[in-house]
Amino acid sequence: MNLFQVKELLQTNSIPFEECEFENEAEFLKHILSNPYTKNTKTSKFYALIIYSQNGKRHIELEFEEKDGDFVFWDLWFGEFCLEYFNCNISADDLLDEIRQMMMGNRGVIIKNNAKNNRWIADAQFDLDDDDDDLFGKRGFEKNVKSIRKKKSFIEKLFGISHIYEIYDWNTYECIVK
Repeated sequence: MNLFQVKELLQTNSIPFEECEFENEAEFLKHILSNPYTKNTKTSKFYALIIYSQNGKRHIELEFEEKDGDFVFWDLWFGEFCLEYFNCNISADDLLDEIRQMMMGNRGVIIKNNAKNNRWIADAQFDLDDDDDDLFGKRGFEKNVKSIRKKKSFIEKLFGISHIYEIYDWNTYECIVK
């Protein structure tokens, strides 16, 4: 899919978006990530369609890379969580379904960064519409959030380990430093 096709898809489905152009992949990554790794990034132009979320902090972004004079779909982001499509042939229906799931609040994300240098440690997306999955469903999300909200362990205190957790879905955003 190219930029024109995705814009048309969003407009047809009454999904508002904003457009942004970036000189290269490094500029896009600096835009979307708090501490991007920009070595060995692509020099081609990038484009993003941003769908602003209700949480006001982490939004849906569709990333496009310029190839042969056209911008082709590269990836889908929800805040700092990258779904890693990497230019695969995702169908318009599948892309629209994933965006709708996010907008309905059925996708939750947890990002974990090192608090000292803000480097990425881990991330995960959860299907909040799945009540049965203990790992990446609603129960897995709730279990992880409960664990994050606990006080620091003895080991974390002893070694001065500190993390930044971002917990969000379409409607809510929470940042916990511990």
